[in-house]
This record gives sequence, structure tokens and C-alpha cells, in this order.
Amino acid sequence: MLDGYKIFMKKFNISGEQIIEFGINETIFIPKSKANEEWKLLKENVIKGNDRVYVRGYGRDAKGTELYMNLYKELFGHSMFYQDPTNNAEPTKILKRLTGYSRQEKSTIKYNPIRNYQVSHIFGRTKNPFLFTAPWNIVYVPKIMDPFTGHESKGELTEAFQKQFLLHFYQYYQEYIEEYNSIMLKLKPEVEKYLYGREGLIVSQKFKEDTLLQFSPIIC
Repeated sequence: MLDGYKIFMKKFNISGEQIIEFGINETIFIPKSKANEEWKLLKENVIKGNDRVYVRGYGRDAKGTELYMNLYKELFGHSMFYQDPTNNAEPTKILKRLTGYSRQEKSTIKYNPIRNYQVSHIFGRTKNPFLFTAPWNIVYVPKIMDPFTGHESKGELTEAFQKQFLLHFYQYYQEYIEEYNSIMLKLKPEVEKYLYGREGLIVSQKFKEDTLLQFSPIIC
């Protein structure tokens, strides 16, 4: 089978190991020293409703977002959850503020400009209010790596890159991930009760399956 990626890499004498190393090393992430307070504040906002918590819209044209909003209100007892206006505006703001890099054309006193980087969620689960803006789940990835990170990408190198990429950041942010996993395990009975034991709730099987995935622990 011809693999367009392999043909390109062979043509320019680039190894798979070099691609993987480049993708990980050139990803811009939030250091733990700055992620700690941001994560603590986010947890308090989700649980107590002290301030707005943003999530990504659900379904085609985000028409199913209300299904998740109802779930959040039931789980946490407040309505301080909001759909991100662009589905990436809030994560981008956090990355800009905590890394000092901005996808703008000119440098400023506060920010250094970057170009051809995209905002990416390392572990996904963007309908989970703990993870959409978690400082340890969002990074700037060079756009040239999109062939190895996109959902439509396939092949051995794609699988190898994604596996090592996830493992690298899992190990770096492990203390936060383990705390998140503990929260999810405690929430699991309440999520399942809402989906399968709530009288009068009419939702699709697809929504139930997606919700269980969104509120699942991170395993690497």
C-alpha cells in the first residue's frame, strides 16, 4: 500500500522518530508552575459555580448542547456553564495568558507572536467541564503535525506519534490527571443514574455513550 506520508518522508530523508520528536518538542504547553492555580480555580468553579465554566458545543451546529447543560446542572447544582462562542476561544485565551505566546502578527510587551500553530486538547473530552479549559489539557501544536493528529489520519506513524505524544504529557501532568481520574470515579454513579435512572429523560443511545466517554478517566 502506498502511504503518502512515507513517500514524502523518504523523499526528504526524514525518519519517523524525527517526526515524533519534532512534534513533541515543538509543542507549546503550560508549565506546571502556572497550571496549578488555574486548575485549582477551575475545579472550584465547576463544583461550586463561583464563576463561568466554558464547554464546547455538542452535535451538528451545537444544537444538542442543551443536553449537556442539563446534565451539568444536575451533577453540580448550578447553572454557571456556558458554551464557548467559537468552540476554542477560552482555551486559546488561557494558552495565551499562561504561555506568553499569541497567534497574532506583532509582538507586544506581554506576548510573543507565533504563526502556524493550532490549539489542541491533548486528551480530548471537550464536553467535560473539567477538561475543556484544564490548563494541562490544552497546547499549541505546530500545524504541520496535523496529518498525524487529525481524526482522519491513519497509519503506523500516526498511531506511534499519538501514543508517544499522549504518554509524554500524561507523565508530565500526571498529578493533575490522577486527581481528575479520582473525581470522575466519584461522579460515575451520578452520571449513570442521570442517564439510565432519571424518570422522564429521553435521550439517544449515542448521547449516553458519548457522555460516558466524556466523563471517563484518562488512561495511557
